[in-house]
Amino acid sequence: MSITATNAQTSGFSLKAALTVLGADKGTSAKTAAGQAASTSGGSAVFVTLSVEAQAFMATTTVSKAGKTASGAAGPYTAYFPTRDGKPATALAKAVSDPGAVSSSAGLSGPDIAKDARARMDAQYEAMKASGKPFDFDSFEGRDWYSLMGDLDRRSLEAVRSNAGGQFSKQEQDIAQSIMAQQEGLAMGLYNGPISQEASFVDPFRGDEAARMKANLTFLDAVGPEEKTSTEWATRRASAQVSYEIHTREKGNEPEKLDSDNPLATLIKQAMDRSQSDPLRHILKTPDELKTQAWFKGFESRLDATVAQNVAQGIAQGIALAKATTPAADSAKPA
Repeated sequence: MSITATNAQTSGFSLKAALTVLGADKGTSAKTAAGQAASTSGGSAVFVTLSVEAQAFMATTTVSKAGKTASGAAGPYTAYFPTRDGKPATALAKAVSDPGAVSSSAGLSGPDIAKDARARMDAQYEAMKASGKPFDFDSFEGRDWYSLMGDLDRRSLEAVRSNAGGQFSKQEQDIAQSIMAQQEGLAMGLYNGPISQEASFVDPFRGDEAARMKANLTFLDAVGPEEKTSTEWATRRASAQVSYEIHTREKGNEPEKLDSDNPLATLIKQAMDRSQSDPLRHILKTPDELKTQAWFKGFESRLDATVAQNVAQGIAQGIALAKATTPAADSAKPA
C-alpha cells in the first residue's frame, strides 16, 4: 500500500504534499507553513517581500546544498530519495526538475518500457536478497523503495504505476504512484519525503498559489507521452489550469493562456469551465468515471473519440521519443 498519515511518522516520512498533489486544498500547506513560521518568531518583526523569482532562486540554492551534503553532486533533490546503500537515486531525483528526462526508457516505447522496468526491478530484488537482507516494504524512510526503483525514469515509473503488460504487483504499482506524487509535490514546492531532510527544504513559491499552480502545469506538460494518455493525468492537468486561473484572478491579474495540446485535458477543461465546477474535487482515473460526473454532462458524446485520439497521439509521440533517444552505439550497429 501507499504510505499514509498513520504510518508515515514511524516510517520516517513527512507527507505535507501528498494530499495536495492528489487534489486536496492546495492552499492549506502554504498557510500552515506561514503560521508555523510566525509562531516560532519572537520580538519585533521586519517583513521583506521578495519577488517569486528571487524566492525560487534562494530556495533552489538551499535545496541544492542539502542534496550535495547527502550525496555529493548528484543533484539538488537526491537527499529526498534515500537508498539503503547510499547510492544516489539520480533518475528519481532528476524527474523533480525535469520529469521528461529519459534514461532507463531511452530508445524504448510501448511494451518495451515495461519489460525493461520489470527486468531492472527483478535485478534489484535479487541483489537485495543476495546481500542477506531481502526487500523490505516497511524499510525506514522508504529506502528499499528508492533502491528498488532508483534507476527508473518517470516513463518507466508510469509503466509500473499503470501495470503496463500486467507485469507488476499492486504493491509495486502503489510504490511507483507514491514516488511519482512525491516528485510532483516537490516540484510544486510542497515537501514530501523523509522527515530527517524536511528542514533542508524551502518552498520556492512562499505561499504564492498562482505561481505554484503554474509550476504544476509546467511539470505536468513535461511528463512522458504515455502518462498523458491517462484520464487521471488529463483531469489533474485540467484541474491545475482552472486552479491557476482562479488564483491569478484573485490577485487581480489576468492569467496567461496555458491551454494544453492534449485532447482529453482540453475537453475536461471545457467541461469544468462551463459548469464552474470545483476542480480540486475531480481527480478521476477512467473515462467511465468521467461519464458519471454531473459537471461533465453534455460532453459524454465526445469522450470516446477524444480518448481514442489521445491514446493514438500518445503512442505516436512515444515512438518518436524512442527514436530520438536511441543510444548512438545501438543505432550504429549493422542491421
